[in-house]
Amino acid sequence: MGLITDGARAWAQQSFPDYEVEVGRTDIQRFARAIGETDPIYYDIAAARSAGHPDLVAPPYFPYVIRNQAAHLVDRERLAPDGSARGDVPPLPTTRAMAGETEIELGPPIHAGDTITLEKRIMDLYEKEGRSGTLVFVKTEFTFRNQDGDAVFTERFTRIYR
Repeated sequence: MGLITDGARAWAQQSFPDYEVEVGRTDIQRFARAIGETDPIYYDIAAARSAGHPDLVAPPYFPYVIRNQAAHLVDRERLAPDGSARGDVPPLPTTRAMAGETEIELGPPIHAGDTITLEKRIMDLYEKEGRSGTLVFVKTEFTFRNQDGDAVFTERFTRIYR
């Protein structure tokens, strides 16, 4: 008997609500400072415009800010004891989770004033036998689209449960 329950299969087939956020200049500046970026296109509107951008440019991995907001800016009742959103964790009889593979595709840059919509879907749910027992793999795709519908960032992330 495997670890993937009917409840986990139903969880994987659900539709997740989109999450929309307007990107602000301060959001970009804070993230750029936090990761040590010094390029003025992240801080100075004139520098960004002289480089051909309409406004401040977000550093390439800025969508993680949006994904963290989507997962963690929820009512306290929707959080598990470890702080993760309950809806993001499949109902499995496991006690541990670890990160697996991550694939990223970068699209056009994100700018201050853009409205970004995060779409989430479960791509795959499967089991494999490991040295320590049965492992469950959950592959999730996060697609970030701007107000024009362009995919500005796509992440395929595998979480492993045991």
